[in-house]
Amino acid sequence: MSREIAAEHVQAALTQVLQKQEGELPDLTEDTKLFENLGLDSISTIQLLFKLEDRTGLEVDTEELSTEVFGTVGSLTDFVAAKLADATPSIEA
Repeated sequence: MSREIAAEHVQAALTQVLQKQEGELPDLTEDTKLFENLGLDSISTIQLLFKLEDRTGLEVDTEELSTEVFGTVGSLTDFVAAKLADATPSIEA
């Protein structure tokens, strides 16, 4: 699955968690900080993780998480993209 799809999942989950309508989030960039710029806290971080699991079908082990994962939109997108890539079976020729 592409990184663009992971980014769409992250943006949609953030929209839900922050209870914003489509398009009401500020312009998200790779460097948008989840805590400082978007106002996430510990509760909303857990909600975000659950929303991402629901949207993608992934199950995330909390042992895999670090503060760096939830640092920026880019770091969270990288994490989701990597998890999706790991979950997608490779096709061998």
